[in-house]
Order: sequence, then structure tokens, then C-alpha cells
Amino acid sequence: MLVAEAAEDAYRLGGLDRFLEPWIRSRLDSLRGLLASCDTRRQLAEDVRALAGAAAAYSELRNQLFSDLHHTQPEPTWRILRHQDMAIRAQSTVLDRQPTFVLRQLDAGANVLGAETWDFTVLTSPSDPADQGTSFIVMADSQEKHDRITVQVAKELESERSWYQQLEYGFYALGATPFLTAIYDPDRHRRQPPEGKAGGFT
Repeated sequence: MLVAEAAEDAYRLGGLDRFLEPWIRSRLDSLRGLLASCDTRRQLAEDVRALAGAAAAYSELRNQLFSDLHHTQPEPTWRILRHQDMAIRAQSTVLDRQPTFVLRQLDAGANVLGAETWDFTVLTSPSDPADQGTSFIVMADSQEKHDRITVQVAKELESERSWYQQLEYGFYALGATPFLTAIYDPDRHRRQPPEGKAGGFT
């Protein structure tokens, strides 16, 4: 926690902290539990190294995100948290106010059969700790077809084209190949439903 808290004090990330601070504490708690089950000194050494490594990686991640937000540099990439359950893209705000994007998988217990539930949050004032962002629930088909997952979102997100595109990039960064209907089939809402069938949500 000393390493994590020192990084949080040095690299303040505004609205991103409500995602990152609970994540690292949960991660360290899960690793700390391993120490109680160690039977040998070698196991203890390995588990302590994993615990220390997680804190060090978190410190480095915060350093990278802080640089992404506040320094002029090559266009930043998506930053991936361990286990690929969260991805963050923090764009530079030096010359222009640009949003930060957070794509994270929600608790597996909240998922429905055959799908995964994700949260996609857009922070338009990422340096402001009070910015709660705009969140969208995203459903991703967990049964891959032709190496792709089908991603469904609300029409409000589809209408924000640049945000919608970043959602696609976020899934790619996490190692998935998404199929976002409104990108690859943008005119689907204009089609007439087959005769005798009522239109519905697609």
C-alpha cells in the first residue's frame, strides 16, 4: 500500500481515481490472501514478489496515465490493467480538452447467460475529481463467432460516433475482435421489417 499510495499522491488522475483506487486495493487484497497459505519459504518469496510487483505495476500505470493527460508526446495508446478486465485511454489535454475513456468488465455475477456485461465511461473533464463521466452499459456476446464478439449498446452511444469508435478500439486493446453493428451496418434502422413482422430493437 505504501507504493500504491505514494503513486496516487504523486500522479493525481482526477476522475480516473474512482476506477483505479478500488481496483488496486482489490488486487492487493486478493494477493495478500495467498500469504496465509504458504507452506515453504520459496512460496512465500514468490507470493511476496507478486504482491510487490502488482504495486509497482500500478505505480507505473499511474505515471503513464498522468503523462498521457498532461504532457505533449506521441499519441497515447490504451493502457491495459492486469487480467484484461479494464482498459483506459487518457488523451492529452494540453492543447485541447479531450475525453478519457474507460472500458471495464462488470462483476461476472451480473452477467446473463451467453453474454458479458461491460461499462464504458467517458470522462469529458478527466482532470476534475468531480467528473463522474457518462456511463453506458455494453453487452458483449461471449460466444465468439468467426473470431468476433457481437457488441450491443444503447442508441445514445451509437449517436456519439467518436465515442462509439473508441469503444471498438477498447475491445481490440483487450484482445477481442468486436462487431459493432452501427459501424459495420449503419443503415440497418432504415430497413423495413419483413412483411407480417413488427420492427424491434436490433
